[in-house]
Amino acid sequence: MPERPVRRKRSFDAALVAVLAVGVSLAGAARPSLWFDEAATISASTRSPTELWQMLGKVDAVHGLYYLLMHGWFAVFPATEFWCRVPSGLAVGGAAAGVVVLTKQFSSRSVALCAGVVFAILPRTTWAGIEARSYAFSALAAVWLTILFVAAVRRCSVRLWLLYGAGLLVSVLLNLNLLLLVPVHAAVLALLKPSKRQVFWWLATTAAVTGAVLPLVVFAHGQIRQVGWIFRLGSRTFGDVLVQQYFGDSLSFALAAALVTVPAVLFWCRGVRRPDRDTLQLLMIALSWMVISTAVPLAYSALFEPVYYPRYLYFTAPAAAMVLASCINTIAARPVLIGGVVVALAAAGAPNYLFVQRGPYAKEGMDYSQVADVINTEATDGDCLVLDNTTAWKPGPIRPLTAARPAVYERLNDPGRGATAVARHWLWDGHLGIEGVAKRLAGCRVIWTVSERDKSRPAHERGDSVPPGPRLGRAPAYQVPRLMGFRVVERWQFSFAQVTRSTR
Repeated sequence: MPERPVRRKRSFDAALVAVLAVGVSLAGAARPSLWFDEAATISASTRSPTELWQMLGKVDAVHGLYYLLMHGWFAVFPATEFWCRVPSGLAVGGAAAGVVVLTKQFSSRSVALCAGVVFAILPRTTWAGIEARSYAFSALAAVWLTILFVAAVRRCSVRLWLLYGAGLLVSVLLNLNLLLLVPVHAAVLALLKPSKRQVFWWLATTAAVTGAVLPLVVFAHGQIRQVGWIFRLGSRTFGDVLVQQYFGDSLSFALAAALVTVPAVLFWCRGVRRPDRDTLQLLMIALSWMVISTAVPLAYSALFEPVYYPRYLYFTAPAAAMVLASCINTIAARPVLIGGVVVALAAAGAPNYLFVQRGPYAKEGMDYSQVADVINTEATDGDCLVLDNTTAWKPGPIRPLTAARPAVYERLNDPGRGATAVARHWLWDGHLGIEGVAKRLAGCRVIWTVSERDKSRPAHERGDSVPPGPRLGRAPAYQVPRLMGFRVVERWQFSFAQVTRSTR
């Protein structure tokens, strides 16, 4: 009888950590502006399955399953800043629960709880939790697939191996990078000292799945021009692997993690507080997960074409959390001390969490939402929209900003809008140069122009005739309306963009 409350408490460990992770991730989720990648999610996921299928034939085939899942989500919830990020926050919660469950297979409850909490507060996790892309789902799939893999090896039942095969197939369809789990699980299999039967079932399962997804891999490689912006390996790669991959822009968290890891490794090497056999096995599994998943794309990038990018390997973050948790439990043996170290890590990541990740321009400095807010508040139905396509925004041109909040722009007259994204089987609408559509501006009463920010002008100004400033003044988006008698009467400036209202 006295053991029941303890067992019940332990049974809720994963659920409690999941709730914590969801709360941490989704706090402040509505504040950052939508940006280029999230506009792509909204554009693709809000079209019909048939239209989505046609688009995937030309672009973003690697994200097809994620877009389909988000299509179902957007059938229920609006595509706002908060609601488009909720699925990622929930996925982070599921992944955190998985970290607890997987760690408990090899180590103590203390290490398992610590690993789940550390995963929840990793800067790369708190970033992924409010990113409307498939990163959080990749971590969710990776950790639960690994749980299923361990169960299949230990029990070696046909049903579990079939479930593992199905899980691997779905995982790879969700994110092609999860195919890297095949060599990772091969290393884990060796660590678990399998029988011939276990090896046979693993080989048969992975061979079948790999063969099934090979056509998708080949097809997706044909769209690799989409990531042509990835830098070749160089001096920055070292920092990308050691800092960016798990800690994002939080150097303070990375340094705090080093202060935890280095003493623990020294303790292990000197035979002080050496991990038990099961925890050592957990460490080997986690390190295999991290090293192999990172080494393969690095090697491919060095030999062929650049594909390594830190955020693409977020699915290795559960392994990093397990390693950190093992180190924390080595240097801080008592629960109070363990909690203190975790709190210190959270404090180290707090500045990045509060002021960088959840700032208004947290997403690569982009300000799609702020532009949409001004036009939504100030513009009248039937006003005209002109986008300055000479801006130097990266990644991509200016037109994608209308895909982030399409309802705001649909009530405006947009003469520069070409063929729709759906008609083009592409993510973005086509764009027409303003010189070719100048006649369509003749009936405009008010023109809203979106251009690149001009640092020489104030954040907001209003008047009968506001100077265009050097940036806007040389753009056709201003020059053509000026010749028709339009003058700027108000300007708003944000991170990347300036929005002007012109009348005549």
